[in-house]
Amino acid sequence: MTDLGSSPPAVPTQAQVQAHMHHPPIVECLGVDDMILTYSSEHWIDPLGEDGVQYWDVGMHVKEDAGPGTSFGSARFCVADEYRVANIVHSFDTLSSDLYRIGKTLYDEKTGDLRDDLHELLALPGKATIVDKVTIDRRLRGHGLGVYLTGMALDYLNHGAGVIALFPGPLERDDNTNHQQACASLGRAWSRIGFTPYNDGTWILDPGMTTLDNALRRERERLQHHRWNMTFCYEERGLSTISAITMAKSIPHPLPNRLS
Repeated sequence: MTDLGSSPPAVPTQAQVQAHMHHPPIVECLGVDDMILTYSSEHWIDPLGEDGVQYWDVGMHVKEDAGPGTSFGSARFCVADEYRVANIVHSFDTLSSDLYRIGKTLYDEKTGDLRDDLHELLALPGKATIVDKVTIDRRLRGHGLGVYLTGMALDYLNHGAGVIALFPGPLERDDNTNHQQACASLGRAWSRIGFTPYNDGTWILDPGMTTLDNALRRERERLQHHRWNMTFCYEERGLSTISAITMAKSIPHPLPNRLS
């Protein structure tokens, strides 16, 4: 489920308030060139271990001293290889209901093979990369930043083969949310980098085509004009948090879709 949401900013503790008295907050005006992505994964050496689905965790950070600084978002991807397990759909089923829903949409549930109609759609069938979860600071939403950075990570991890898939829906459902409307809005957000509806609510993107590259180029050109004023508060241990985010007045108005 990919709603690009996040928890509300935490209220500073008394210890943090005292630390800020010794380390005054710093305000910086930052853009996409001041952001950096980090990647981490686990590779189990045990030959009996399940390695048909590999998780990748991507961190979204402010660049600091030529490296990753304060985090403002994250993404989790699953890279699935049907040839490394007996049945990839069954593997998804043991991991989560969301992955299982996408898995049985992409693959035949009985055989574990990529569905014939999807095989015909792809330029170069191969591994499937599934966008499992994306979160970004709520104060940065509404500009397409989360979608763009997720697309950059997908472009980095995927090598032009297979299919990229996601289910555009809110991570949490409640009585006050029109789920169908929320999914439609998120679908429009993800369509900015080339995702299109496939089946049963799952959207796909073919990395073997130039769609993603062209979309990322357009989104980068648009976001180059965006600037955010971020206020950083530093603790005694050198850790920093973003206590406030506002948009510089000189940038274009955000996208009408507030979920991106």
